[in-house]
Amino acid sequence: MNRMPGRYQSHRLRRKQRKTKRSTTLLVQSFFIVALAFAFTFFVSLGLAIAGYTYIAASLPAPEELQTRSFAFASTKIYDRNGGLLYEVFDPQGGRRTLVPLERISPYLRQATIATEDKHFYQHPGVDPIGIARAVWQNVTEKSIVSGASTIPQQLARTVFLSPEERVQRTLSRKIKEAVLATEITRRYSKDAILEIYLNTIYYGNLAYGVEAAA
Repeated sequence: MNRMPGRYQSHRLRRKQRKTKRSTTLLVQSFFIVALAFAFTFFVSLGLAIAGYTYIAASLPAPEELQTRSFAFASTKIYDRNGGLLYEVFDPQGGRRTLVPLERISPYLRQATIATEDKHFYQHPGVDPIGIARAVWQNVTEKSIVSGASTIPQQLARTVFLSPEERVQRTLSRKIKEAVLATEITRRYSKDAILEIYLNTIYYGNLAYGVEAAA
């Protein structure tokens, strides 16, 4: 008679252990199912994003045309025999443009341009996630558009490759085109080359494009 309580307790202990083991097994199985579902969703989303990026990039102008398009309207200058400028001939649609190599542009102007237009210019791949997050936060807190996040490559992409009608649009499709072009430009050109093109392309008013024409 004294053995019954011991057997009963032993039986209860084994049942409890089996129940705990089943619970642990179910927990592990659930974890793996969730992990597999997450991994599947992630890789499918990544594949769709890559396919979408490739499709959009293929439908846009080739980034290799950046220099050709940017410098297409360079002004023609006519000098006298002593080197004095007599005339400057330029397309009214293209404005005055004089190309200057980056090494001849003041480092102070370069630094000021980067500090003003694109603080993380030498770090980001064409678009600036930090700048986007900051702009979104400022616009949400102010309840109006008070800040943008366009990088120097994005500004170049907009100016050189998008039509005048597209440039003024505030649509998601235009932003996506701009971001893809900026990324492809950064992939194909060095940052110094991009900065040189930008400083020779930016509009300074009075039909002057680029730092030399504006001087």
